[in-house]
This record gives sequence, structure tokens and C-alpha cells, in this order.
Amino acid sequence: MNRTNRYFFMLLVGLFLTGCVYRSTLPPLAEKKDAGKPIFITDAMVFTGKPDQDVLVNTDILIENGKISRIGNIKDLQIDHEKIDGKGKMVIPGLIDHHIHIHSPGAPPWFPVMPDENLLDRNLSSYLYAGITTVFDMAGPLYDMEALQSRINLEDRVNPRLFYVGKCLNKKGGHPDYMLRGMIPWPIDTITIHKVMFQVSDRDDIRDAIQENKAHGASMTKIMIDQLPLGIPSLYEGVAGQIVDESSAAGLIVGAHIGSESDIITGLNAGVRLFAHAPYRSSLSDLTIQKMQDTHAVVITTLVVFDYSADFFQNVLQFTPMDKQILDPNILNAYRESSADKLNIDDPRLESWVHDLVTYREIKFDNVRRMKKAGITIVAGTDSPNLATVGGASLHREMQLLVEKCGFTPLEAVAAATSVSGQMLQRLSGVKGLGLIAEGGPADVLILNKDFREDIRHTENIYMVVANGRVVERQKE
Repeated sequence: MNRTNRYFFMLLVGLFLTGCVYRSTLPPLAEKKDAGKPIFITDAMVFTGKPDQDVLVNTDILIENGKISRIGNIKDLQIDHEKIDGKGKMVIPGLIDHHIHIHSPGAPPWFPVMPDENLLDRNLSSYLYAGITTVFDMAGPLYDMEALQSRINLEDRVNPRLFYVGKCLNKKGGHPDYMLRGMIPWPIDTITIHKVMFQVSDRDDIRDAIQENKAHGASMTKIMIDQLPLGIPSLYEGVAGQIVDESSAAGLIVGAHIGSESDIITGLNAGVRLFAHAPYRSSLSDLTIQKMQDTHAVVITTLVVFDYSADFFQNVLQFTPMDKQILDPNILNAYRESSADKLNIDDPRLESWVHDLVTYREIKFDNVRRMKKAGITIVAGTDSPNLATVGGASLHREMQLLVEKCGFTPLEAVAAATSVSGQMLQRLSGVKGLGLIAEGGPADVLILNKDFREDIRHTENIYMVVANGRVVERQKE
């Protein structure tokens, strides 16, 4: 198909979509104010992001030019400033969601939504609204991601910091190919798959894919080692190892989407050390956990997406108050007015996958509990917006699950969504200081009305968000 024919083909698809899908016209939920005076936070409790450090008390923070310039007992401040009384409040680093998909609407399958600029701004702002100042997109349309990043660099209004991997790599017919073909009508499914996925079969395919991703801003290579649903193609050790080698030559780390212990073993044997998702459809043996510990593996948990999905398929889904504040009311109504029964799943592969999702629901928490006990690095992420998983709000639920189900203290859970994630992002992108309250570091700050050590749910009780040194104006509830 030549360039002209391709243009008209895409135009026809656009017209088809315009008439058949919901287009959001809602405003952003949050927006950064123009940079103004230095910000002076006084007399606050301060969690620096490191759980092994004491929480500071009666502490002042001075923010200038997008940076934290001073921390301590600051007296006789001689510059004009905006004062924020922090007495009785807790300051923590801006949160980081290490696994999102910003182009996803988070709607039920029977309610298609147009992924246009309005949706993107709404999605981006949902994270800021929830106190999340940095996000990592873990697979999406490469050129759209690059264009979005360029627009963010120019406008910098409703967005957290954004990093992305671009297209994921897998064998033809593997995830997400199968699921997208089942959810989206032809020919839109084919276009969508091409935009978000490289189908690789040999080293030349792999090298070209990695170079294309990196040339357009990718911070990491993401591969798919999971059968979603069961029985479809997936990367095996040899091809995965080639991807690790080619990525290393290009200066990129490889992260693998996994679902089971066998997927982790395949990844470890191929040289992968970063895993997206804790195993959610199998248990983990002590031997594999030991191997993960020995190889310094890192796991991005995303417990919430599988927990909410299990609720969805069992028709017991309940949205949290923050979910309802953020979710587009039309999408919320689409969930309320129908249920998973509307899907009429008659694909034995999908039925088997849903069965495992529900059967291993509690076991996935035990997997994380045991990995934590073994000293494996745990990073918080959500896979939002996704089925029933709301952008922004879901990270707070993820931290709650880490505390309530996986043996984390509140300090450890918040660290997984701040300093631990920031350290991983430094490895991937070179950007230093994310997820910390530190002098000279980025001024990404979340001010809470209450001490989250008393109840992890207090992370949702937000007084103010400061992103890159600018106060965020949050839409009133």
C-alpha cells in the first residue's frame, strides 16, 4: 500500500471510529500552575522516601527553580516566597507508577473509547491528581508516545514526568496480538497491533526493532514471556536471549512481562533481570526465588490489575472513592450498567486464563510476600488504566495490597512507589533523584493531611501536590 492509499485507509478508519466510539470531552483533573515564587513548606513531618531513615519532624523545605534547595530548620528567609503551613501534615516524595499504559481508556470491552488528545490529557492528569508525579509507560504506540513526549516538553501542563518503552517484542500471534484481535474489529485490530508490537522471529528483526524503539525515545526493551491466554505463542529462551544481547549492545535493559514461575525461569535463563508483574497464575518455588535473589532480579508487582480483574470476572467489582473521583462518569456508568456476563466468553483459552486468575488470586500475594522476605527488590506499578484499574487511584490501592496482603510496612510500601522505583528509573533513564526528598533533587512533593504510618490509606488524603516545583491545581471533589 503506497503512502497516499495508506492515508485514505487511515482516514476511513478514523471516520469509522468517530461514529462508533465514545469521545471524552471532560477537562483534565489537574493542572500545574505557572512557576512563581519559591515555595516554602514549614514545620512538617517529612518522609524522605527511604524506609531505613527516620521521619523528620518540624522540618522546613524550600523549593526553588524546580529543585529542593534546602531541608531543615530554615530561619530568617530573606527571599519573597509562597508559604505553605505544614504543621500536622506529612510531606513525602511524589509517587511513581512504574507500569502504566497511557493510551488505554480503562473502559469495559463493550464501551470503546477514542484514544485522542482529550483522553490522553485526562489520563495524564489523573496521575497528577492522585499525587503521582512520574509514570513509566510499559508498551504503547511508539510514534504516538514520541509525539506525546514532545507535546509534554512544550506544554508541561497536565502531565507527570513520562518515560516509555515504545513497542513490545513478541512472536507473531503472542500477547497482546491475540487479545487485541479478540477485542477490536478488523481492520482496526491489525493497525493497533502494528502500532504497539514488534513481531520478531530472527536476530535481524530483533536488532531493527530495538534500534527503532531507541531512536524514538524508548528507555527500555520490553518483551512478552507469557501466554495470555494459555496456549498462544510466547518467546522462548533462545529468542529472548538474543533480545537481551541486542538490547545490551544498544545500551538498554530488558524487562519481561510474565505470568507464571515458568515464565520467570525462561527470562532468568535468557538474562532478563527485570520482570513486569509478580506471578499471578502460579506459585513460586523456593529454588526460583533463590535464583531471583542470586541474580538481583527486580519485580514490578501490579497486584491491583489482577485483583480488580478477578473481581470483574466474578461480578463483585467495587470502585474506591478515589476511583470514582477520577474515572470518567460515562465509563463508570458503563461498568455499573452491565457486567462481565455481557462478554459471553466462549473461548476455552480465555476461560482457562480467567479460571487461573481467580484460582491463584491469594497465591500471588504469597509470592510477593516470599520474594520480599528473600530480599528481592519490589517496585510498585499498576498496569493502569486497564480493565477496572483506574489511572492514579490504583497506585494507592497497590500500596494498600502490599501492606494488607504482602507483609510490607507502610514505610516500605510507599518506598516501593518512591525511592525504590526512582532508583530503577535512574538505571533505565539516567535521571537522578526521583522518588526522594533530598537537597538538589527534583521538587516532586506530595503533602498529606495525615501520617500514612498510622494507616496506609492516608496516602489518599491529599492536601497538595507539587510537580517539578510547581503547585498542582486539583479539580475539586
